[in-house]
Amino acid sequence: MPGFTSADELLNEFVTELRQHTYGINSFTQPKVAQSPLRAESVVTLLDGAAVRVELSGRGYAALTINQTTVLPRNQTVAVPNEAFELLTGLLMAVSPDFQRAMHNHLYSKLLALSDSEPAPEPPGSDPRDAKAKAKYEPEAFRDSIFQLIENVDPTDDSKFTSVLDTAGNTLDYRRYGDSFFELFVTGGLIAPGGIINYDEEYGKFPFSLFVLASGDDPLAGAKRWGGLIVKLTRRYKYLERVFAESTEHILKHIHRFTEDENKMLAIGVGVLVTDAFLTLEPLKALQEDHLTKDGLALRFLTDMLRVFLMDNDINQLHKALVRAKVGRLTEFFPPNKRDEDCFARHFEAEDMPVLIELHTATLTLARRNEFVDSISSILRDAKEEEIDEDEEAEQIQATNLKVAKAAKAAMRTNKWEQHDMVSLAWDGIMNAVNWSYKSEQIEAQALVQIKRHSPVLEMLTTEPKSEISLLKHVQLYAYNEPRLTKYFGRIVLELYNTDVLSDSAIIFWATKGAKPEGKSGFLKQTEALVRKLEAMEDEDDSEDEE
Repeated sequence: MPGFTSADELLNEFVTELRQHTYGINSFTQPKVAQSPLRAESVVTLLDGAAVRVELSGRGYAALTINQTTVLPRNQTVAVPNEAFELLTGLLMAVSPDFQRAMHNHLYSKLLALSDSEPAPEPPGSDPRDAKAKAKYEPEAFRDSIFQLIENVDPTDDSKFTSVLDTAGNTLDYRRYGDSFFELFVTGGLIAPGGIINYDEEYGKFPFSLFVLASGDDPLAGAKRWGGLIVKLTRRYKYLERVFAESTEHILKHIHRFTEDENKMLAIGVGVLVTDAFLTLEPLKALQEDHLTKDGLALRFLTDMLRVFLMDNDINQLHKALVRAKVGRLTEFFPPNKRDEDCFARHFEAEDMPVLIELHTATLTLARRNEFVDSISSILRDAKEEEIDEDEEAEQIQATNLKVAKAAKAAMRTNKWEQHDMVSLAWDGIMNAVNWSYKSEQIEAQALVQIKRHSPVLEMLTTEPKSEISLLKHVQLYAYNEPRLTKYFGRIVLELYNTDVLSDSAIIFWATKGAKPEGKSGFLKQTEALVRKLEAMEDEDDSEDEE
């Protein structure tokens, strides 16, 4: 052990050594340096929870007593040796049998990793990447190394378990064996081709797997404990999050090979991780395969998983999660002959999950509304692309408006939509059909021309005061959310008034009582002159009536 010439040199040596031994200890405190003689001290917490004050000086490493004795494994109390050790490894081996075992596992893991990652030298001129690709792939050996690492870990000691695996990531190839790693973590064994779970003949099921932890009287509590282990493990190795998502999708493809209880535990575990935002709903797409939907397995899994998710989330959060994951309609998880609305409603009524029926109904309604808007835009675009003479343009516009009006009436009958709902959809379809110019000075003219062309459609759908107010509120939101039209809102309202789509009373009511908060002050300012004019006209009419 060389002598130290400065406190910095001593401290650097001490911290480096402590960090290199984290595979066999739980933690250590920040070392403190003392003078006369020069030395550094740190309290090291061993794997069994015992604390030892370790000192480094010019003589080497030594263990100092805490309350005259040090608590060692199995609650034994023995005197700490007084001799100095040249290496920290020797000191920790002397005071902790658990450290000796951890060191043995650590060295074994390194040797195993070296045997996997260092194949025989390739002939001159060969590509090293080819040699790496040819390295033997042995998931069973990887599984065995994991079992050996945790052989002496108490199945109830989650902290020690995660500490051991966290450290082992420096030597074991988690990236290469990611699928095997998480198959072990989920099922307790490795999934063979065909979906059969192969358990280790010597060790049995992985004690910290989902299928073990969630198999008790409270599956949800066990699944939450398991989810916590997954999150802690991937906190350091962030790439494992993506690997876990891919592995989950792979595992879900084999639920037809699992027992009913195993599928329930798996659904609860996935629900826990989705609730914690660790996992998205994207892996659920794997359940939409025909061999999983035809017998109701996918639907049973989905139901159990959503039940867990909805314990801590509302239906709006579920909708957002489904949209982000692009899962599609929930009916796609039903057997092919039961994908109608009645079967959907009956299933979730029986499961006492009415919010899913509400979500499904709202989703279908939104889809139909979007389909109608797209159909209107398509009709208008197709008509505009037809090559006709200027003399025939007026007739074409009239024919197009008639076609749109018929489509609107048909959609109202089919979907039982009210006029005040339909007029907003018609507006969206009309405006979405515009091929907006990149030149800002042309935007206003494009908007006003489009309104003038197709105002007969809007006029037909605003025969009730409620429909007029509904349209005006919708136009306000449309202009608020469409920056290119925001500053032309006043001109748009004026055009709707001039084309007899909006009445003076509707505009006055909107300005005084009905305007929405979005952009209200700016839009009221744009329509201020028009509203004053209409109010003055209304006052004149009232005076004439009185006379």
